[in-house]
Amino acid sequence: MLDCLVIGGGQSGLMCGHLLARAGANYLVIDASARAGDVWRNRPRNLRLFTSRQFCRLADLSMLNDPNGFPSGEEFADHVERFYINKAINVSFSTRIVRLFRSGNGFIAELENGSILNSKTVINATGSNQVPTYPVFAKKIASTVRQIVASEFGDADQFPDGWNVGVIGDGASGRQIALELADRHRVYLAQGRVRKHVPNIVFGRDVFWWLDKIGLLFAERDSVVAKIIRKRDPIPVASANNQQLALRGVKLKPRAVDIQDDHIYFSDGSHERVDAVVWCVGYQENTDWIDLPSIEREKYLSEHYGKTSENGFFVIGRKWLTCRASELILGCERDANMVVDLVLKNIQEK
Repeated sequence: MLDCLVIGGGQSGLMCGHLLARAGANYLVIDASARAGDVWRNRPRNLRLFTSRQFCRLADLSMLNDPNGFPSGEEFADHVERFYINKAINVSFSTRIVRLFRSGNGFIAELENGSILNSKTVINATGSNQVPTYPVFAKKIASTVRQIVASEFGDADQFPDGWNVGVIGDGASGRQIALELADRHRVYLAQGRVRKHVPNIVFGRDVFWWLDKIGLLFAERDSVVAKIIRKRDPIPVASANNQQLALRGVKLKPRAVDIQDDHIYFSDGSHERVDAVVWCVGYQENTDWIDLPSIEREKYLSEHYGKTSENGFFVIGRKWLTCRASELILGCERDANMVVDLVLKNIQEK
């Protein structure tokens, strides 16, 4: 029987594996992807991380190249793979879990290939953004309109030049996708709630360098300052703010409220014909595989600093797990140390 099964081999899951190995625990990391870092390889080809390379270190392994530069998704994927190889982390790739349930004082994981794993504890490191969400009116769109979600976007080559493309959702992904499409397509960006767009670089330094120096980056999630940040929910995409998007030809629209055939209707009463739609309205968690007594399936998996309502079942790799840095690479090790400590204490109590 394993001491700990880590489900998900992204940077958070691999970091947990590294720390469990260092503590002498019998563990295994499983991941549905074929290679370490694949979740980053499957992002848009021109994606750049919000944090500069100096803040992308994994344990003692720093990124290669200019520490002040912002790495591509492909570059960071290779960094994750280097970390996995360098630390000799025990990972089973191309391994998908279909059901996790309690067995006595531990857990049984049923895998897609029919085999099972027994473990005293489990860390869910899959994250909370696996299943794309759509507005209720999305099903009314004409079959002639091509639809993709943000995670399926590679680059502007996906659509013939000159197409009318509606990008629905103006978070970080929506804005970056709209900006990339603008040179070769007519782009309509449907905006949502107003959020603060901050620059990546402030006075020559990564904005997260400043947040770290003034104590905001690792402020506990229940602190007053953290609550203010969570309410404002700023995103470091000033390079794709409204002014920059308009200069590149993106037509900014208010919230999308309806679709009729190949026309998107907006809250100001206007409408635009589109050849394609890129849905950037968010994701929800897939908990279909979790069959545990205290956790409702198909519901958001609640947690408290890594703990869940199910004894021995922990989570990591989530926004605001402990602080602002939790959703960033630089917060990975801190959160992993906390969760692994909880795991080790749980094992000792059994």
